[in-house]
Amino acid sequence: MAMIQCPECKKQVSNEADKCPNCGIPIKRGLLGKAGTERVINVGCLVILLVLVAIGILTCL
Repeated sequence: MAMIQCPECKKQVSNEADKCPNCGIPIKRGLLGKAGTERVINVGCLVILLVLVAIGILTCL
């Protein structure tokens, strides 16, 4: 468990906290926020699917 600085009140907060216990602002994790890794995985799967469809279409021509 590491401590990070709250972007609002500048107090120390656990990096595992969902919100700052002092001011209540939600704590984001990483650049994309709490659900960021799920979004990256979903977008990655979509890109792979589109590439496979494009390859399938191009091989049929």
